[in-house]
Amino acid sequence: MGVSSVSSEQEKVSSEFFARFCGMMFSSLKRRDQRRWARLYLRGLLSIEGRKTMRGIASLESGPAVEQSLQQFISQSPWGWMTVRRTLAGYLEQVIRPIALVVEPLVIPKSGDHSVGVERRFVRKLGRLANCQQVVGVWLASEQEACPIDWRLILPESWTGDPGRRRRAGIPDDEVSLSVEECAAEVVAGIASAWGLRQRPVVMDAREIDIGRMIFEFSERGIPFVLRVHDSIPVSPSDPRIPLGMGRRIQAGQLIDALRDVSRIVEAPRAVNGAVSASRPAFAVSARVHTPFRSSTAEAGEPTLTLLGAWTVPEQRSASVWLSNITQLPPGALLRVAQTAERVARERAGVTHHLGLRDFEGRSFRGWHHHVTLVSAAHAFWMMLSNTGSQLSQFL
Repeated sequence: MGVSSVSSEQEKVSSEFFARFCGMMFSSLKRRDQRRWARLYLRGLLSIEGRKTMRGIASLESGPAVEQSLQQFISQSPWGWMTVRRTLAGYLEQVIRPIALVVEPLVIPKSGDHSVGVERRFVRKLGRLANCQQVVGVWLASEQEACPIDWRLILPESWTGDPGRRRRAGIPDDEVSLSVEECAAEVVAGIASAWGLRQRPVVMDAREIDIGRMIFEFSERGIPFVLRVHDSIPVSPSDPRIPLGMGRRIQAGQLIDALRDVSRIVEAPRAVNGAVSASRPAFAVSARVHTPFRSSTAEAGEPTLTLLGAWTVPEQRSASVWLSNITQLPPGALLRVAQTAERVARERAGVTHHLGLRDFEGRSFRGWHHHVTLVSAAHAFWMMLSNTGSQLSQFL
């Protein structure tokens, strides 16, 4: 996924678009040299094949001490990464017309234990103990496109409680240890309160985290959510017309199966080789249910949520199961929001493997945030470059 792989027509215009994109994205950087290094780093993320190293990126520009200056810009320079992220989010809101914020926890394996936030923990996807960073990413997503806009590094107590480690990594005093659930809720709440974006449902695959805690954290902050859950979680139908009886405690998957015969066909866009093609049929059904997961802001008794089940084909044995506190959307609309998680899963491969999200080896908290911010900007540029020139010129 390098610049060398773009079409000849895109190659003609990419230089001009790149300059304009960088001018907009890095307008908050006060010094000319900072904007220069930001452009160089972004170019390296986009053009270098394989691992993105500081030396490799610096080799794109000749001159004395380029690598040292680039290293200083990423790891030590005090430019504000949050301002760049907000600029990126505002741009994307206009360009891709997002319908959801997708939250994705991510584990980044590391070979050593010196990178900021690294701790040895059991990684379920790897099936073993590994040194790794634990990260929460937030993406703006439409049905066709998605791009990360914010990142949080979950710092274990072995880092926040060690004054020496905090000092060496430059961890701010207000950074504390949080659970994945707390971190996800806090980052979304911060975006909602300070970034000036429209409120959108938060979509998240919650099958590997504490679903009760996640519902609590989002509900406490008034965040609308659509959470993918295991089909074994307990629910109680709240509508007497629902098969199996009102108030009976059953597994979510059992209730969805009982409703299969009344599922509705909805249309969902399908991506083929990165391009959106004709819609595919999907089958969705929803029901109002009670869950045992509570919050202090909920009314007395168990909170009422929407349970959504979806099949790609009616013969599919098991459905994907979602819980949402959004009650006003029909099943088809709710499914379209939920399926933005699939779009993010596809786009994440490009961010992690091709744009070097996992490649930062520095030890500083500031450097890690600078790196992932520029990875987000690189993905946005690549995404827009993949569109037609007329679409790019409209916004850049």
